[in-house]
Amino acid sequence: MEEMTQTEGSDNGVYELGFLLVPDITEEKLPEVFGTLKDSILARGAVAISEEFPKHIPLAYTMEKTINNKIERFNNGYFGWIKFELEGAKVAELEASLRLRTDVIRHLLVSTVRENTIASKRGFGVRRRTKDESGKESAAPEMSKEEIDREIEALVDDKAAA
Repeated sequence: MEEMTQTEGSDNGVYELGFLLVPDITEEKLPEVFGTLKDSILARGAVAISEEFPKHIPLAYTMEKTINNKIERFNNGYFGWIKFELEGAKVAELEASLRLRTDVIRHLLVSTVRENTIASKRGFGVRRRTKDESGKESAAPEMSKEEIDREIEALVDDKAAA
């Protein structure tokens, strides 16, 4: 975390914390647990920028965490994130406190930028629609492999010329 995003006139950086909470938390207790996690960040002088409330997700593989001297295994959990601005000197302190939390399976704290960097999702395999001369929507025209290759070559040539 050597490289930090600086805001004008301060030693504050913008960070994003992604976290995975244990699945044992009930739906009723989830807002409280998320609130205590967020409060632990804000108590260090952080300013919240954006967040996503934790959602229950299946994990791609089993994760382990030692809780009370016992190895616990998890196949699902609650994933959420918080983006915030915080003084750089307090990041290590926050990181250490997150490691001690028994309700957090894993976390990732990264330096980032204030702007929203989430790319919009496009459906896979969805065809673009175009409008014909009459203004009616129609499917994009089919292209042969040869036409696609010519388009790619033209793009590569344009890029090389630039």
